[in-house]
Amino acid sequence: MRSMLAFLAVMAVLLTNAPSALAATCTANDFAAAVDQSGASLRTLTLEVQPKLQERLKRYQQALQLPETDDENQALNAIDDPKLEEFDKKSSQLLLTVDSLGRIPDGEEPDCAKLEELKMAAAELNTVIKAKSDYMLKRLDEKIAAAKRNAPPTATALPAAPAPATPPATSAEKKPSAPNVATTKKPAVKAKPSTSQGWATRTKPDDATSPPAVAMREPAPIPDLPPPEEEGYSIEEIRDVTRGFFGSISTNLAAVIEHAFRQSGRPTAYVLGVEGGGAFLAGLRFGKGTLFMRSEPGTREVYWHGPSVGTDLGASGSRTLFLIYRMDKPSDIYRNFTGIDGSAYFVGGVGVTLLKGGPVIMAPIRSGVGMRLGANIGYLRFTEQPTWNPF
Repeated sequence: MRSMLAFLAVMAVLLTNAPSALAATCTANDFAAAVDQSGASLRTLTLEVQPKLQERLKRYQQALQLPETDDENQALNAIDDPKLEEFDKKSSQLLLTVDSLGRIPDGEEPDCAKLEELKMAAAELNTVIKAKSDYMLKRLDEKIAAAKRNAPPTATALPAAPAPATPPATSAEKKPSAPNVATTKKPAVKAKPSTSQGWATRTKPDDATSPPAVAMREPAPIPDLPPPEEEGYSIEEIRDVTRGFFGSISTNLAAVIEHAFRQSGRPTAYVLGVEGGGAFLAGLRFGKGTLFMRSEPGTREVYWHGPSVGTDLGASGSRTLFLIYRMDKPSDIYRNFTGIDGSAYFVGGVGVTLLKGGPVIMAPIRSGVGMRLGANIGYLRFTEQPTWNPF
């Protein structure tokens, strides 16, 4: 009898501890693997859909006879509708969910129930992105067909009349010599001075708003700057490191940098990087850059990602400068940064918006497509490794 009671007591203890033993069947690596798998699926989808979008974009440009410098914006405006905006909103929410569930705080045990929630959110994110890409292709096909129907008829060229036969010249006839006509030489046009010699801190309006064409490649490394008399980088130092980074330092870029300095003062750090065009397919942005800090020697690579309202059909990258304030150590950048409402400032094709993460403030300065999409940014997350990045 006693042995039976002892056996039952042992079984009761085992059954009591069974749920906790079964609960600890996942690790932080499982969460990281789920996020990596979702990122790989997004990259695969982007590579699959990108050529199809580019092909339709080209046909749309040809059907409407658009200039190549404006064909992408025209196509984006043509297919934009509330359904695409809803796709962007949904994908942004799902990305934030996957991002939040995929991070296990240091010292905490992973909750395996959240692992299943993470996998479900990642799968839904891929489903939403696939649905959006299919809808975009459908909308472009409709616009191309409509453009062809509404195209004016092409005039049929009549065959040229044959030239009258010219009788052969006889040896007795001499051709009249052509009169001497004085040729007038055009005066030499004085070459305009090069615009790549820098810019003054006093700006004036500039009507040229077309962003430079930027290849999808990493910018050249920038040498470390000498320490200034005061803490933080001066506007002259930022001017020097950005010279040539954006193709050329235009009046618009100069005005935006001056605005950032007037609003926030001297940055204690900055990032020079590039964001991928193809990644905008799902309303997501991905970037890679180099972090420079006044108080730290050397540099380090950083990566970022986040939702972006809007879609870019292009494959070129958008170069970005982040001015960073109140950051004491490099590890402070590895977190989420949310947009500050009402902080957007634009001059021509260049813009800046403020982001906040804890005590750290950053001001990303973008041009071209990156500027247009960055105006609607919800948040950015910086990481040490390219978790979501296609780079």
